[in-house]
Amino acid sequence: MKLPKWLKRHLRTVLVGGIVGLFVFFGARIYNAVVGSLLAHVFPAIPNTVLLSLCSILLLTAALLGCWVRYLYHHQEPTAEEKSEAFHDQFGEFVANLGVWTHKTKPGYFCPNCKMHLRESQMLEFPQGRGWKCLFHECSYLALNPDYKAPTWPLV
Repeated sequence: MKLPKWLKRHLRTVLVGGIVGLFVFFGARIYNAVVGSLLAHVFPAIPNTVLLSLCSILLLTAALLGCWVRYLYHHQEPTAEEKSEAFHDQFGEFVANLGVWTHKTKPGYFCPNCKMHLRESQMLEFPQGRGWKCLFHECSYLALNPDYKAPTWPLV
């Protein structure tokens, strides 16, 4: 038997959907049969005070769920702009003659190139104060110290 192309493509989905539909249909029939007798015979035997307590618990649960959803809605992840602003706020002042940034809580100088790319990279000071170098692999920014005086070697 030759099947249409659309049915060949969606055969698995159609079969699974049909089986799930049958389960839902028969489950609904069983549910209606059980609920009908439950409503006719069991609920009239439950006192009104117990039903009121159950309804109160249900209302409290719904109210707590609503508060939780509201809390999650108002406490969302910060936007990229807010994250960027928080990142830049942690730095102190820009030292113009050296071309580096200071940090508000950490000692040393920080790379301006890495700061522009939202990376916090503390720079390593060269021996004898010649300058500072960024240690980030892709950056290698170098800031020379304008106040550095090279040592003079005595000639013999």
